[in-house]
Amino acid sequence: MFKIVYFSIFILLGCSLESSNLVENTGIKDSPPLQHNASLNNEEQRSAIKLDISKVVKHRDLTLRLLDIEDSRCATGVTCIWAGQILVSLEISNKDDKKKTIKLIRKREPEIAYAFGFSLLLLDVTPHPKKGKEIQLRDQTVTLKLVNQP
Repeated sequence: MFKIVYFSIFILLGCSLESSNLVENTGIKDSPPLQHNASLNNEEQRSAIKLDISKVVKHRDLTLRLLDIEDSRCATGVTCIWAGQILVSLEISNKDDKKKTIKLIRKREPEIAYAFGFSLLLLDVTPHPKKGKEIQLRDQTVTLKLVNQP
């Protein structure tokens, strides 16, 4: 009985206040691991699109607008039993001004979303969460990859 209570408390707490750096290995060759201070390789820098809440980005025949970010990644300075995820909401419109709202999700591996003949992949959101610091939407930048589908 004691083991069950102890295990339940451990699960409910989820995170401890020990200092640690979390680094995930996604296993995907064309996208960086989800980590703080992640740097993109040269190919990813050339194909990456960066946007924040104050900008509308035009790329090829698409217009991208960031709507919202939900970031539940484990904060720097905290040890977690779950690494968390990022959920980014975007509004995309094509050259005919047709609009579509999509959600990009990044857990251990990014999930691909499709819109208007393109595939979108969430690479990163910066800055990475830190213990005791709330990050405002206006201070976050989304990095994504946009690939034309054949």
